[in-house]
Amino acid sequence: MNKNKNRGFTLVELLAVIVILAVVILIAVTAVIPRMNKAKKNALVDEALVYLNAAKEAYIFDSEDTGSRCINISDLNGEYVSKDSSDYNGVIKVSINNDDISYIINLTDGKYYLTGTGNLTSNDVKDAKPQGFATSCGEYNPVIADGADTNTLAYKLLMNEGGATLGENLSIIDNRTSSVNFNNAETSAANSGLYKYEDNIGATYYYRGAVSNNWVEFGGFYWRIMRINGDGSIRMIYSGLKNSSHTGDEAAIKNSSNTYNSRYGYNVNNSVKTNDISGLTNTQITTYYGNGRYGNTYVGYMYNPYKELHTYPTNELNTSTRLNYFPNYTNIYDTTNYYLFKSFNFSTDCITGDATNEEGACTLVCRNLGDDCIYTNWNNHASNPDNYSTTLPGVYPTTNPTQTVYTSDYKYTCWGTSTAVTKSNSDGTTSVYISCPIVSEILGTIQGNATAARVRYHGFFSQDAASAHSNVSDSALKREVDIWYENNILNKNDGKSTPSSLESYLADEIYCNDRTNNSTSFPFSGSNYGGMSAYVYSAYSKFVNASTVIPDVKCNKNINDRLSLSSGSSNVSPNGYGNGALKYPVGVISLDDVALAGGKYNTDNSNYYLYTGKMYWTMTPWTFGSTSLIAYTGIVAANGRLLYTYGGNTAGVRPVINLSKDVLYDSGLGTEANPYKVKLSS
Repeated sequence: MNKNKNRGFTLVELLAVIVILAVVILIAVTAVIPRMNKAKKNALVDEALVYLNAAKEAYIFDSEDTGSRCINISDLNGEYVSKDSSDYNGVIKVSINNDDISYIINLTDGKYYLTGTGNLTSNDVKDAKPQGFATSCGEYNPVIADGADTNTLAYKLLMNEGGATLGENLSIIDNRTSSVNFNNAETSAANSGLYKYEDNIGATYYYRGAVSNNWVEFGGFYWRIMRINGDGSIRMIYSGLKNSSHTGDEAAIKNSSNTYNSRYGYNVNNSVKTNDISGLTNTQITTYYGNGRYGNTYVGYMYNPYKELHTYPTNELNTSTRLNYFPNYTNIYDTTNYYLFKSFNFSTDCITGDATNEEGACTLVCRNLGDDCIYTNWNNHASNPDNYSTTLPGVYPTTNPTQTVYTSDYKYTCWGTSTAVTKSNSDGTTSVYISCPIVSEILGTIQGNATAARVRYHGFFSQDAASAHSNVSDSALKREVDIWYENNILNKNDGKSTPSSLESYLADEIYCNDRTNNSTSFPFSGSNYGGMSAYVYSAYSKFVNASTVIPDVKCNKNINDRLSLSSGSSNVSPNGYGNGALKYPVGVISLDDVALAGGKYNTDNSNYYLYTGKMYWTMTPWTFGSTSLIAYTGIVAANGRLLYTYGGNTAGVRPVINLSKDVLYDSGLGTEANPYKVKLSS
């Protein structure tokens, strides 16, 4: 009998097996598993290429024009890519300029992290989350990306928030951002500093409150930094000459005679020509009216001067469309006399230019003052019982009416918008004619109100919202800014021993002339009045009517409003983000940026960095009054309020420019006494 038949492994044999298994495992760990991991990384690269194609498709489908846009991976899942939203996360920045497409992608499957451009390999995949890796567009900014240049001014700004590392400073900014409330003006120094928001490219870091460390000296001028844009460039607003006080008048640009520049503001004097009136004069009469009157045509930093002849509204006064249905003109002065005319022929008494000029006017003609027209005080005239009826169809209300039907034969007027021309005739009579773009036909009087009348308009109005909001002509505000740029930035250098042009420091960025609206129809398109009292732009709804104020600096709604640089006039390269309508890479501030900085509608605030003690323009339209025929535009008021004013008024002008993301920090603490100075890479 063999006693060793059921013998187990000896200790030596067990040790030998263990060694063999260890060798096998070692081989697997050192050879097989890395290959498996590389395969997984290659698979992530393959997925990234799928997402890049999907992002291109989404961009083309959703965008109105070329440019740059940040797209969330989660927005592609399910719609453009058949993946569950939990499988992958990250962002893709798509840039298309002149058919050239480029990408920056951040993609993660929860284990690996891929960052890179369109030419991807497994080497772009990291085991640990890189610094600045963005899982949403609200996190993306190249200044904080892994490997970003730490010598840029933008990086310096982020590192100046009190933390020792970039991560600590970003946490400080995030904590500050979590408590921001745009329903309140920001007046506390304790809450001042950088906050985070999102623009059309990615995360933007903006200054808010009583900031004292956002001063920059550039080009011989002082500037206040508004924000780091989503692409890493730096937006700044003009704050005066180097040796000025940088407050009040000194914070706005000067004209050639070095006086405070309130020459035009938003008010542009456009020539309006009338037809020659035979028998009165052989000289063509010229009068003027301001940008922002007589139609949405003139609303905006750029606009379209084209107008068409319309009667507005087209309804007739009757029991269905009573006086309250018609515009209530409220700009009558009760102590002023007005010329009121008997006759007016819409088809023959109005002339216009073509689609490229701003000429257009209607002329009221009076051969004999006292017969064909009268010169009277409206208060006295409207309160005379011989000139109104309380029983004709159209009175309002029907019982005990306070709005009465106007019955006088003298029912056409230009009110006070133009100067009348008179001529003394040889027979002792006086002839009068007066020209204006809009003639008011008086339909009703308002009892007890000497400064208002119900009217129907005849004259020149914008064709429709789309054409009125296209960018054909420059406002006077834009012309003033462009002239300043030509004199002070274009073809100027930095004065260093090896000089560089000032334009080499600048970037092309979007200036948002937001003309989206909350009205149901366009007021002056020949359509019925419909009871509307104003054409309301989104700024009014956003900052006055909204229960929660939410500024918007994405400007993605309308390509016409995304003002950006064209080719040819400047040495700065157009970035393709916007519409290419600007001559130079310069603009003015928007109301949304005022709100980010700490301004609030109708609330005094002298404790934030945009306060100067003087009123100055923004480029943001507010409303167009279909009763007053006046456009209102957003301003920063003298008391620091986010407010609005009539476009014919005058206000200070503060240009806004953008330093390139590659501009380097040179010296300075960012204070008014020791501002940041910048340089270019050698």
